[in-house]
Order: sequence, then C-alpha cells, then structure tokens
Amino acid sequence: MSELDLRGLPAPEPLLQALAAADALAPGTALRVWTPLLPWPLLQALSERGLLYEVLPTLDGIGACVQILRSADGQAGA
Repeated sequence: MSELDLRGLPAPEPLLQALAAADALAPGTALRVWTPLLPWPLLQALSERGLLYEVLPTLDGIGACVQILRSADGQAGA
C-alpha cells in the first residue's frame, strides 16, 4: 500500500494532493494518507467519487490517517 505524508503542507495542498492520488488509484488498490487535521472536505470528496475510506487513529494523536480504497471493479463503493 502506498503512503503519502501531507502533514507538513499548508492548506489547501493536503486536500489537493490527496485527491489527485486518490483519483489515480487503480481498481483494487489502496492508499494511506496522513493529514495535519481530520480532513472533512477530503472525506466528503472521497464519498462523492465513490471511493471507500477509513479514518485510522494516529499513534501520536496528531492529525489523521485516512486509508483510501478503490473497489476491485472500479465502481462506487457501498
């Protein structure tokens, strides 16, 4: 699984880079994105694109880790 650490970037770069990486996911692949804050706009955009996601806890409690998955058939998730 690829990882993208965006915690050191100023807004709106984390959102823009996370969406670009998510849009490039091949069917059946996943991406883990580290953001400086809980990324509500990113989560909404992922839902609108039909991508599956899970927000994971961070060990240091700072920022957020979002695991993004494009379903194997490339279709919208449930």
